[in-house]
Amino acid sequence: VTDVYVTVKFLNAGKMGYFKASVASLALSVSLQMFIIVVQNRKLGLRRVLKEAFPVVIGFKPAVDAYNIAKGKKLEAGQTIDALTEMTVMKSIEIFAEAIPGVIIQLMAIATDG
Repeated sequence: VTDVYVTVKFLNAGKMGYFKASVASLALSVSLQMFIIVVQNRKLGLRRVLKEAFPVVIGFKPAVDAYNIAKGKKLEAGQTIDALTEMTVMKSIEIFAEAIPGVIIQLMAIATDG
């Protein structure tokens, strides 16, 4: 949510370079997470893929993953990785495709524009 807020602030301030970089970072993160969702759930059908994709779209996937770990969700037939591995992969994607680039973009904006 904060990444979207900062991205909109860049747009409203007319900082199109930072806006485009932020959108690219967010799009890469969501795209990679969606890819993992499809690979993880493709054998369980489209309905399951869409159910699992919705939290990614609204930015709620970390909470869903934490809940699944807390309740001890087991690997289902047709899935490729267990819940803990899925959470680790998703968090890695968030860190390397969204969080680190987001910090760099914001620091560049602060350093160049004050």
